[in-house]
Amino acid sequence: MNGIIAGGMAVCLAGLAPVAAKAERYTASTWFAPTHLLSHFPYMEWQEAVEKATDGAISFEIYNGGTLLPPKATMSGVADGVAQVGIVYPGYQPAELPLNNVLIDASFVSDNHYAAAFAYTEMIMTDPTVYAEWSENGVVVGPGFATAIYNFVCASPVYSLEQAKGKKFRTAGAAQVDWVESIGGIAVSVPFSDVYTGMQRGSLDCALVDPTTLTVGPKLAEVASDVTQIPVGIIIGASWVYNKSFWRGLPVEQRRTLMEQMKLALARMEIGYEVQGNEGFDGAKAQGVTVAEPEADLANALTKFNATFLGDLPAAAAERFKIDQPDALLQDFIARQEAWKERLAQVDIQDQDAILGLLDEFIFSKIDVDSYGMAD
Repeated sequence: MNGIIAGGMAVCLAGLAPVAAKAERYTASTWFAPTHLLSHFPYMEWQEAVEKATDGAISFEIYNGGTLLPPKATMSGVADGVAQVGIVYPGYQPAELPLNNVLIDASFVSDNHYAAAFAYTEMIMTDPTVYAEWSENGVVVGPGFATAIYNFVCASPVYSLEQAKGKKFRTAGAAQVDWVESIGGIAVSVPFSDVYTGMQRGSLDCALVDPTTLTVGPKLAEVASDVTQIPVGIIIGASWVYNKSFWRGLPVEQRRTLMEQMKLALARMEIGYEVQGNEGFDGAKAQGVTVAEPEADLANALTKFNATFLGDLPAAAAERFKIDQPDALLQDFIARQEAWKERLAQVDIQDQDAILGLLDEFIFSKIDVDSYGMAD
């Protein structure tokens, strides 16, 4: 990363937009470490590809780890031109992005991270009402992301309802809290950075996390004895959210390049989650961690919870976000995920070209780059 002076110049230049980019260095903000999947593919690799594809006409200074904009301030900071692009988790903006938050709530029942990422990308980029929420907040939204499916990672076996009773689970989000409490567990809210020591010291029995965390990052396999492969949620969000003036000031050829490189990064990111998630399971097993399916009573409890959760979600969301009951929106999101699962079942999901082909056919070929993001 260059110095503060270079970053400050990029911020100042943003205030002069709209202008066509010409050998310009702009600013991008992410609150993940450079090696994290949600920084590595959509920012570190992507920026290099964009700079090469535009012969240096577009180049981004990447601010990682929230050093420029913290998570809750990223969308407003991008809208104000502090950064030209950033990653946004809508859960931090429930008032500004209520429909997106309904989709986040619904992702608790998602069981395929590719399908969730691609269905959410469709919704935010092609559904007029969902797209409009972003535009009303002064930004142009690009493709989304989905983490690998969350499981139970525990310091002792938790495969049945009896074993779950009384256990302390680190949770993230209201749906996970409700689920844990429904099986007799105790939901605990602690920062993710405290999960390792919490499990090590016994203040936590389990964490609901994705399998990539087993052998990289926090390396929870070092303090876990068991992983229960039960799908208990997923995190979705927008990988790229652009400042409107910046986006609209670019020539269409450069916007087309950004779109192509976002599509490539999206495919590589979801493949990365698949590969690294599998490596997490394998690595945990190699360290002596037991990885197994839940027993029937726990699996059945989740099925029952999910059915009730989805049935109650429209009314609950209407009350929580002060919107009309979003029944149609939820059914659309679920149907899109099912359609994506059928498409993905026909290809090798670790084949980049196959994934890119699906993305192009069912999403990006339907987006008119000439007009995308150019009008409110």
